[in-house]
Amino acid sequence: MANVIARLRSDAGRCTGGIKRPPKPRVRSTERFLRDPLVAWFDTEAIARIRDWHRTIKKLDAGLYSIGMVALFRAVRSLTKPFEGSNPTWVKRAKEKSSLIYLDYSEVDLAVEREIYFVSSRTAEHPEYSAPITLVGGDSSALPISDECIDVVLTSPPYLTRIDYAVAYTRELAILGIDISSDRRIRSDLMGTTLIRCKDSLDSRFLGSSGKSLLERIAQHSSKASSGYYLKQARQYLDDLTAGFDELSRVCNRKATVHLVVQDSFYKDVPVPLAEICIEESRARGWELEFQEKFEVRRSLTTLNTAAKAYKKGDVEESVITLRRG
Repeated sequence: MANVIARLRSDAGRCTGGIKRPPKPRVRSTERFLRDPLVAWFDTEAIARIRDWHRTIKKLDAGLYSIGMVALFRAVRSLTKPFEGSNPTWVKRAKEKSSLIYLDYSEVDLAVEREIYFVSSRTAEHPEYSAPITLVGGDSSALPISDECIDVVLTSPPYLTRIDYAVAYTRELAILGIDISSDRRIRSDLMGTTLIRCKDSLDSRFLGSSGKSLLERIAQHSSKASSGYYLKQARQYLDDLTAGFDELSRVCNRKATVHLVVQDSFYKDVPVPLAEICIEESRARGWELEFQEKFEVRRSLTTLNTAAKAYKKGDVEESVITLRRG
C-alpha cells in the first residue's frame, strides 16, 4: 500500500489519460464475495462493483494504476466512514448483516470517479521529478540494499504509542485482498504492533540508559499488566528499533547523514523519551548527533484514549534529529 502511494508521488506531473469505468455489470451471482475481506463493511453487490474497478485499475499502466488505486482507497474510506469511531486509527467491522453498507453499482461508480478526479487534479499540480526514482519494498531489519551504499536517509519510525497501523489501514489492505482478521502476519510483523510475538530476542544489557530505564519503570508500574503485556510490547518495540539501527548502519556509507523524525510519548504517567533513546542507540553504533530541533506537540493521537487521561502527563515533543558518522 505504501508503495502505491509512493509511486503516485514519484509519477506526479507525468500521469496522462483518463480511467474509464468498468462495463455495466450483467446479472451475476455475488455469493463468491462472501469471503472477500471487504465483507466486513459492504454487502456483496457493492463488493462486486468495487472488484470490477480493482480489476480495471490493475490493467492500467503504472501512472494511471497509482491514481486509480489511491482513488479506490479514498473511495472505500469515504464510504465506510460510519465504521470510524472517536479513535481514527481503529476501524470497526459490521457485527451483523443489517450493519453492512448497501450500494448499487452506480453509487460505487460515483464515489470512485469523484476520487479519481480529485487525485488526478492534485497530481497534475505537482512538477515532474527530473531524477530517476526506484521504489524498493523491504523490512527495516533486513533491507534488500548492499553494504555502505546509502548517502542520506530520511525516515520517521513508528512511535511507541500502541497505535496499530495495520488496523488503521484495514480497508486499504482489504482492497489488496488481505484480511488482517484471518491473516495476522502483516499486523504481527509491523514495528509498534500491539500483538505480542512468541520470540523475544531483545538483549536489554546492550541498551542505552534511557531504554533500560524505560523498561524498568514500565515493569515497576502499579497498573494492571504493566509487568506483563505492556513490558513485552515495549521490549518488542525496542527490539525492532535497535534492529533497524543495526541495518541502517550497515547500508549507510562512512560519510552518510541520517534524519529522523520521532515523537516522545507516555506510558500511563511514565515518559517515553524516544528521541533520547534513538540518539543513545545511534551513538552506540558509531553515529554522532549533529543537530536536534524540537517542536511542541499540542495534540497527539494518544490523547484520544479517555482512560489514559487519568494519568498525569507533561508536554510531548517531536524532534527532527540529524546524525552523522562519528
